[in-house]
Formats: sequence, C-alpha cells, structure tokens
Amino acid sequence: MTTVTLVIPSYGRAVDLGTALDSALRQTEPFDEIIVVARVDDSETITTAQGRGVTITTVSEAGVLAAMQAGARLANSEIVAFTDDDARLPTDHASRLRTYFDDPSIDGVGGRDVIYDQESLRATSLTTIVGQIRWYGRVVGNHHRGTGAVRPVFMLKGVNAAYRRSALAFPKGLRGEGAQPHFEVALGSWIDSQLGTLLYDPSLQVTHHPAERLGDDQRTSPSTGAILDSAYNLARSLPRRYLAPRVAYVLLLGDANCPGMGRCLVAVLRGEHSVLARRRASWRGTTMAWAHRAVPLTYERCCE
Repeated sequence: MTTVTLVIPSYGRAVDLGTALDSALRQTEPFDEIIVVARVDDSETITTAQGRGVTITTVSEAGVLAAMQAGARLANSEIVAFTDDDARLPTDHASRLRTYFDDPSIDGVGGRDVIYDQESLRATSLTTIVGQIRWYGRVVGNHHRGTGAVRPVFMLKGVNAAYRRSALAFPKGLRGEGAQPHFEVALGSWIDSQLGTLLYDPSLQVTHHPAERLGDDQRTSPSTGAILDSAYNLARSLPRRYLAPRVAYVLLLGDANCPGMGRCLVAVLRGEHSVLARRRASWRGTTMAWAHRAVPLTYERCCE
C-alpha cells in the first residue's frame, strides 16, 4: 500500500489545529504519519499536538515554506500531503490519496477547498478553469470553486495538496512574512520543469474555515509590503516563458490585485480606492522580479 504522511504547519491557532487534527485522526484508512510543524516558541500549538499523539517538529524561521519543508524532510512516506490548521478532512481523504498515487506517472494531486465563513457555507459560483496560467502570465487559481472532471493543472493549492516526495522541491528566495504568497506557483513551476503531472479533482474536498493570518500578509487588508511581496513572488515563480508577458500585462492592463494602467482607469471610474492603493507596490514588486530575471529561482529538493 502507498504510504502517506500528512504535514500540518501551524502557528498561533491551537484551537483550529486541534479540530484539524481530530479530522485527520478519524480516517477510515489512517495516515501512516501525521506531522505538525510548529514554531519553537509556540507552546500552545506544541501542547495541542502532543495531546493528540502526533509527531511534532519545530522551526525557528518564520513562514509556511520553512514549515512545509521541515515537515516534508521529516516524512518517511512516499507521499507527502499538506493541509492547513484551519481545514477539516473527510474520513476518506487518506484512502483516496493512496488510490491516485497508485499511478506512478502522477506527481501531485489536489482538490477543492470548500470555504466557510464562520459556520456558514460561502456562496460562490463554480468553474472548470482551475490552477492555470494564461499565456500573458495571469494566474487563475479557483481551486475553491472547481467543478467538472479530474484533469491536469499547473498548480495546486496548499490547503488540499499532496505530492510524491521524490518529485517535491521547495523554492528559495521568495519574499514574505508568515505566508509566502504564491509559493504554490513556484511548486507548480518546478513540477512543470521536470515534465511532471499534477491532477485536480474537484470531488477531493476539504472544508476550509479561513482563520486570521498572523504577520504582514492579511487576507482582506494586506500591507504595502505584503502587496509588493505578492507581486514579486508571482512574477518570480512563473516559468521564464511567462515573465515578459506578465510584466507587460501588469503595467498595461492588470487586475484588482496587480492593477495596471487599464485596471486603474476602471478603478477611478468605479471609485475603487483599494485597487488604486495597490498600484505602486504591485508594480514595484513585478519590476523587481524582472530585474532578477538573469538569476533563475532556485529549489531545494525534498529528498536531497
């Protein structure tokens, strides 16, 4: 049977972590290993994990990437699955992951995270366009809105993703405190460079109760620094063939997160001050990534 380790990075959300662990421990076919990665000074998180009898490892470095990498390195299984401490897994999650990875050509599998606001299901429209990059460098996530058949995608979402350990590598040099925005794009770029295959199955679901983020990268009101980090990481993480189109797109048109001249004009007409406030930081982050284009993003393989 294919072996699967579940890694849960957690910081400052002990109550949420306890609920996530309870769901992970109620599997019909148990995970071979459950690893919680905590900050070395986060005693509440460590105590919560100890109370569930799971493996614990600590990191001193801030950021989800450092935690994911520490957990993946400690894992003893063929497959490393990730979820967040504010997610809940169905009882068949581990068994379904094993079924996917029985196919040796598959390097990663992910699914939909069904989002709840408090205890209420968030209303959202569904789409078949998930985990893709447009030719002009725009990233389309939509993992929480996916519907349709199982299909290949460019990237997965960290709250509901699993990778073959032998294929996994982590990017170095991304910006950000706490959550490093768009690290999933970098992971997808690595798999793409190795000619690997990632699958998205919208029926492989977890429930996601997004908790408040600690640090600079808030979900609804990010700081100027977080906006810059997000724009930089996205442009830096793309395969090189998308970088020049991405820079042109962000400067000339853009979107609500990285507004270019066209999107800023729309924002002026609509009175969208929050969009206009993002303009300078997102442009700066994107042009910083362009300035670093001669030095490719580096990766550290999980199995090295």
